[in-house]
This record gives sequence, C-alpha cells and structure tokens, in this order.
Amino acid sequence: MKKASAKRIPKEILDLIREQLARTGFHESVGTGRWSFIHGLQKAVKDFVKNTPSLDPQLSLAYPQGPSEDLLRRAFNLKSPPGATQSLRNLLALFATQNQHDWNALINDRFAEKFKTLLDAGDEDTVEQEPGKTIDTSNVDSFAAKIANVLLEKLSKKELDLIKEQIDDEQTPSDDMIDGLYVPSLNDPSKPEFPPRPFYEPRFPASNTFRIDVPGFTNVWLKDESTNPTGTHKARMAWEVLIKSKRYNIKEVSIISSGSAAAAIQHFFNLYKVNTKLKVLMDNRISASIKESLRQMGCEVFETDLSTQSLTGKEIKELTNNKEGIDITYREILDRFNDNYYDWLSYEVLNENPAYCFVPFGTGDLFVNILIIAEREFNNSIYKHDPRFLGDIKNINECNFMGATTRDANSKLDKLFSYYLPSLDDYQFYINSLIQNERIGNLSGILDVDENFVTEALEIARKQSVRCEPSGIAGLALLLQMRDEVPKDAKILIINTGSTIYPGKVNG
Repeated sequence: MKKASAKRIPKEILDLIREQLARTGFHESVGTGRWSFIHGLQKAVKDFVKNTPSLDPQLSLAYPQGPSEDLLRRAFNLKSPPGATQSLRNLLALFATQNQHDWNALINDRFAEKFKTLLDAGDEDTVEQEPGKTIDTSNVDSFAAKIANVLLEKLSKKELDLIKEQIDDEQTPSDDMIDGLYVPSLNDPSKPEFPPRPFYEPRFPASNTFRIDVPGFTNVWLKDESTNPTGTHKARMAWEVLIKSKRYNIKEVSIISSGSAAAAIQHFFNLYKVNTKLKVLMDNRISASIKESLRQMGCEVFETDLSTQSLTGKEIKELTNNKEGIDITYREILDRFNDNYYDWLSYEVLNENPAYCFVPFGTGDLFVNILIIAEREFNNSIYKHDPRFLGDIKNINECNFMGATTRDANSKLDKLFSYYLPSLDDYQFYINSLIQNERIGNLSGILDVDENFVTEALEIARKQSVRCEPSGIAGLALLLQMRDEVPKDAKILIINTGSTIYPGKVNG
C-alpha cells in the first residue's frame, strides 16, 4: 500500500491562510461562526488559481476551480477522513504567501523547529481510510492530473499556455458558436452535439444498441459505433479536436495514429474547412494503402520505427516537422481531465446498466473515460447527477469493465497494439483503486485477447450484419475467451468501435 500523505494543517498555518483571506475581501460575505470562513476561502483560492499565471501548472491542472469546500473541511480536521493531501497543502501554502512558498518552503521559513515532522518527502496523494484500503481525496481530478503530469514537464510553452486557456474557458456556455461551429450543449441530452450539424443530425444516444446472438449467452447487447462518420468511435474524439483547434486557433496538430484517429480528425477538418494541419506519425510497417488514403484526405504523413523507443510529445513534433502547434498523441493537452473525448459515449454506455462491459483497449482513452465518468456519477449521487446519466449507480458499482487488448505486435488486433503506452501503469493503479473502493466490479481489468477467439467473434458479427474489424470487435472476442467465467444470463454489453472508412474504400 502506498504511504498515506494526508496531514492536518496546524493552527499557525491556518492563521496565515485566514490572514490572506482577509486581504482578498472574500471573507466579507461569510457568517460569524468559527468555521464559516470555509466558503469564502474556497472562492478566494479559486480566484487565486485563476489569476496567478506563474502558479505551478500541476496545481492549476489539479484544482482548476479551486479545492472544494469538502476538501477544505477535511484539511482543517472538520470532516472525515481528515487531512489535506500534499498538492492541497502546497496550494494553500502558496495562497497564504502570495505564491512565494509551497508547504515545505513555508515550514522551513517560519516553523522549521516546530513543524519539522510535517515536511513532505515526495509521498503520494492518498489518505489512509482503514486497514487495507486507501481513498484518493481528490478523486477523479487527482487521477486525471496525475495522468497529465506524465508529460507535463516536457510540454512546450505554447502547449502549457493552451492548457491554461482551457482552465480559463472551463465554464463554456451552452448554445456556443465557435467560429462557425455550433455546439448546442455541454451536457443537455435534449440538445446533443454529435454527430454535428449541419452535416449530420445530432442525437442522444448517437449510436444504436441492440441485442445480438452469442452462443451460450442469453442477454448480450452490442453498442455499435460503426455508424459514426468515418466508421469508428474515433469520430467523437475528432469532433472535440476540431472544436478546440478552432477555439484556440491551433495551426498544427501532431498525432501518432494507425489510421482511424487521423482519418476521423482530417474528415472533420475538411468538412468544416479549417486551416489546421494534421501531421500524422505512423509506424513504417503500416499498410502503404492506408498511408496513401490519409495523404489523399489531406494529412501530412510521416513514417518511423515506433518500436525503437517511447517518444515524447516534443520528439513527435520534431519527427512531424511541427514548429507552430501541439502534439495530442497522449491526449493530455486537448483533454486535460481524460473525460472529454468520449464523455457522451460514456454516458450512453453507463445508461445501459450492464453487469459486464467489454471495451477494446488500445490507447485506453475510451475505457478510462468510461471509468472516470462512472466514478464521477458515484460522487455526484450525493449531490446531483449529470443530466445525461439515466442509469442505476448501484448497477454501475457492480459492473465488471473489461478492457480487451493485445501485446502481440503481429496480432490481428493491430489497432490495439502499442509498443509503448506511458500511462498504462497509472491506468492499472486507477482501476485497482476503483475496485478497492467498490466503485466498479471486482473482476474489472485489462486482459490480453487470445487470437483463437478473434475469428469466431468476426464470424458472429458477420452473420448479424455488424460492420467491424478485428480490433473493433475485440470485446466480443474477450467474452468468448471468458465464456466459462461470465454468467450466461447476465446483461453483457459489447462495444463495437467499428471499422475505418477511408476515401474510396468500404473498410480499412
């Protein structure tokens, strides 16, 4: 178990925080009770994060809206589990000293002898809850910030500035017109945004779910993403990339792709006539016909041997001759909290209330997005669910989410294979923490698919006129592989991520 890092903030440091709060003016709207300052403090720290350009970007990412009142109450020992995480202590110390000293620096500067035992030594942001369990006090945002921080130190100034712009734009209004793009709503199911107007008719859910026949099972359903523009779930991600490329006037976007994501992004770039250049880095073993199809669409295609080393965003930009833009391969720049590319799809999945949910796992974007939304709705059940959530949170807490992947470079599941996936360990840790805290079923995980079951899955899909490729139907292959472990009458949801439609081709 990772060492617990939550610590109560002592009265002497609390006094410094309250003194700074008094200077901000946010204290004037609060009551006279001993702890009535908490509400004003939340507002003051939120304002501090927003208006401190030189603030540590990791803290800006972790607390874009400031810490919640709940976290502040825990920090001052007013709520269980008590204590503030290391990141929250650093933020409050910086607030108290007007961005001069983080937690350790503040203690060393003013309380070196008295609070020497409270100095941090690089421990993790978890709080011990009970023997054998830990709970992440900042939940989804903490995990998402951790994923983003994998690459944060290696981002360019332009990319960091883009992230800060997104923090400022966090509360995007409804009925938003972005340079010719109409985004009806961020989360109103009666005003869906995808597939986008004026070229398509938006609806929620955007793709159909229907029962399929799988030998040995009685209640299997298929979520069919093959009906999306360009034929895969990547069209949803591409729509978000288009929106942000136009909103922030991004000149160049680089991405490592095996074809599906690049085709979807370029499709929307062409459709809406944007000037953003898409620069695609592809492994030199990928089919020449796919590369040529992308070039015909307008992509700039670059080739390399992706097996030699894990590439940073900076290296990807260098290999794609990207001098004015950003790299979005690992998603953290355009989707800071790993919840935006597939948030609508995640709600469509959760609303089905499955007992088992099988999802293809390549980069992990979709799989992790579903889990983040599931955890968020668990937390929202205390307050108010997102209006898109129509499911039963008790069912979701018991649902087993299965990621279907491969580690075989020669697998038929070619779109799911990656030589390097920097965030995989963090994903695994996150899944385990959700299981441990009873947010999802205890069988949830990321499993390798045996090639023997892929052909059988493709045949079952073909007989029922499901358009797919091996990677897209990997969830069904994993179900077949687990046929002796999954109850025959359980409600099972298979996500078919589809098959890419390239110009002049039926399948890709």
